[in-house]
Amino acid sequence: MALTLIGGVGAIYGAKVLTDHYPVIVINEACSSNIKCCEDAEGNFPDWVELYNRSEDSVDISGYRLTGISVDQKVFYTVPEGTVMDPGTFYLFDPGFVMPSEGCSLYLYDNNNIHQDHVKIPKMFYDTTFARSADGENDWSVRYPTPGYENAEGEVAPTRTDGKVTASVAPGFYPEGFDLTLDSNGWGNNIYYTLDGTDPKKGGIEYVGPVRIDDRSSEPNEYSMIDAVSLRYKEGDTPLPEHNLDKCTTVRAVSKDRFGRFTDTYTFSYFVGFEGKKGYDDMTVISAVADPDDLFGYDDGIMVLGLRYDEYVAAGEPEEYEGNAANFTRRGRTSERDASVEIFDRTRDLVLSTPAGLRVKGLSSRWDEQKSFSIFFRKGYGGRSFERFSTGDTAFDVHSIALEKCGQDEETKMVDVIMNNCLKDTGCAVRDEVPAALFLNGEYWGFYWLTQRFDSYYLSDMYGINKDNVEFMDMENFEGDSAWNEDNFDRDLLIKYYASNIITAHTGDWPMFNFRFWRTREAEEDSVYGDTKLRPVIFDMNSRSMDDPSDDTYGMLSEFYPFKKLGDEDENFTKDLFAEIERMRSDEFETSRVLDMIEDIRSQIQDQMILDKMRYYGMSEEEAAAAFDEGVSALEDFFKNRGAYLDGIR
Repeated sequence: MALTLIGGVGAIYGAKVLTDHYPVIVINEACSSNIKCCEDAEGNFPDWVELYNRSEDSVDISGYRLTGISVDQKVFYTVPEGTVMDPGTFYLFDPGFVMPSEGCSLYLYDNNNIHQDHVKIPKMFYDTTFARSADGENDWSVRYPTPGYENAEGEVAPTRTDGKVTASVAPGFYPEGFDLTLDSNGWGNNIYYTLDGTDPKKGGIEYVGPVRIDDRSSEPNEYSMIDAVSLRYKEGDTPLPEHNLDKCTTVRAVSKDRFGRFTDTYTFSYFVGFEGKKGYDDMTVISAVADPDDLFGYDDGIMVLGLRYDEYVAAGEPEEYEGNAANFTRRGRTSERDASVEIFDRTRDLVLSTPAGLRVKGLSSRWDEQKSFSIFFRKGYGGRSFERFSTGDTAFDVHSIALEKCGQDEETKMVDVIMNNCLKDTGCAVRDEVPAALFLNGEYWGFYWLTQRFDSYYLSDMYGINKDNVEFMDMENFEGDSAWNEDNFDRDLLIKYYASNIITAHTGDWPMFNFRFWRTREAEEDSVYGDTKLRPVIFDMNSRSMDDPSDDTYGMLSEFYPFKKLGDEDENFTKDLFAEIERMRSDEFETSRVLDMIEDIRSQIQDQMILDKMRYYGMSEEEAAAAFDEGVSALEDFFKNRGAYLDGIR
């Protein structure tokens, strides 16, 4: 839903309402946790307030002020001069502060400091509003948003209350099944739960006794059999899983009080009988749970072809790739869905359990059967905006994380990890990557790399800079010759960037795509990285690299305008580049060092990669093992033989 935040004339929407009640300008609706329901013109999702003129006359509201609690309280918002509301119309605005989702008070004063209206907003779920049940009337309720149009058109939403649901057994791994007891700390509350990921507020089973938890792996697959996840599934080009996948049991539960108010949703994941299953020893395991309609629903499910693809086909299927559309090609906040995420470290300890936002990520890989995901931590979901946890030797202190399925690197899922490991001490922006098995709504979803997302928060922590001063630049942002002036770059890192990509034969989408730099917009004297110089981001090597040892990457770059321009304008650029290639060949990319690295990664992920290939490619265990070995051998052969090409370009 687009949110038009009015900065001038307020007479834009609405039905005329006649009333003699005082005051005539009232607070009509307020959203204190706008996660994704209403987007403003700048692509942001601010909290918002709606005023309503319930009189028969136009009213000049210039200078009206919104505050908290009293007239002496800090003014949050002042209506601009020249703002007139016609009868029965609405005025929407961003109050200029984040309204606490736990509840707050708002007061409206006119330009003579006369109190006009006030409202006490209760604790609410995200993407709901506290609104008059009908515009201008005195009855209030929690509703789904109706910004700029009649409140009566919106539906009543679930209301929120304090309290929690506890389980008699902690989430985790257990050798045998057991009976699970649920309890609520609210007197007289009833508990509702689901076992299939469904939101228990709308489809919960009333809890009347213990829930049996067993190994569900022998049960038929459910969500993994949805062919709308991929066009290749849909057209029969790729087989759906033919064997029963490993499964865990996910319990989602809420407590409901006698007034019909719900607590937050609590999720508990249980893995029974996994001691005898290959692929999970010393492996991070992630359970992500979301309402099936949010993932697989025809209208809004973010993992399926769905409505958008059918509309795209009906429109004539534009030939250019960028015109392709499906539900899973949606981007941004509106493509995010509420989920519960639990992470168990390599020793099977629960290190993170939180509500979060889940999105599909990637470009062309969104069309694949297996999809990558971004996970966002937000207070609006009932968690925190930052999470801190560790698994293996890696500590995460993040606003968001990613689960990477590694794009086109289907053979080994190693190439991004090799590049990151080789460049982690160079100053280039790289990420930590932890091997992990993902379960989605209780079903095995494949092997992934758990990693940080490249956002301003992560770079702020990595380089000690102000997150609000971070700017990313992709290829389309480099407009004009001046952008490719060598003075704009950290020259040393730029040469390392090109040298490492030449050594690894990065081609495919690169360098026209998967090309990203970052910088600070303004200089920060207290940081060596705050000099506004552009520095490389290392990501998405999987489009094609470390493949053919004879690939002429340098020749390809020599025809690439920006690279050629840098070499033409700096007589030492090519000489220094070749010198850096030689240095890196004997250090970061020294052959025996990289081969040892490959063997170490292989030993960590081999069993998971076999399960992954069986899951997505219809292979037997023997076929999957052979395919993985073949892919690893090809990687090793590349590094053994790349030197012949590199010797020839000096």
